[in-house]
Amino acid sequence: MTSGYPSDATESAVQANIVAAAYGTGGSNTGTGPVHAVGAGKCLAAPNSAQGTQLQIAGCASQAGQTWTRTADGRLTATLGGATLCLDASGQGTSAGTKVVTWPCNGQANQQWTVNANGTVTGVQSGLCLDVTGASTADGAPVELWTCNGGSNQQWTFG
Repeated sequence: MTSGYPSDATESAVQANIVAAAYGTGGSNTGTGPVHAVGAGKCLAAPNSAQGTQLQIAGCASQAGQTWTRTADGRLTATLGGATLCLDASGQGTSAGTKVVTWPCNGQANQQWTVNANGTVTGVQSGLCLDVTGASTADGAPVELWTCNGGSNQQWTFG
């Protein structure tokens, strides 16, 4: 290393992290498909089309309530019963245990999400992780916000 300049290895590692986070790849970080709960081997699901319904995990079945769209502005949306609803931190909650629900999209920060390179999805407003409650693997296990802890119940894949 020349004083004040990073080594080639350091520069390569930083570039790999940038690519892993999908910055600078020419990609849009958008798309439509299922959101898989890594630890449970199931999909993020809206069990019905009623606004305010808490999300849960369920066996992946390519249903409307399991098809999510990542938008360029950080929203995750599903079209249910003819209406486009957003993944929403209920009541604009910012504490661990806040329910994650579907709600009409309104552009507020509690409906914006960051998909991180480590597989976690964090709420922009709260900084908390999308979490399968109690690390459950059962169909119907609720999804909430929780303090990020690196558990597989907080890791998600898209598509």
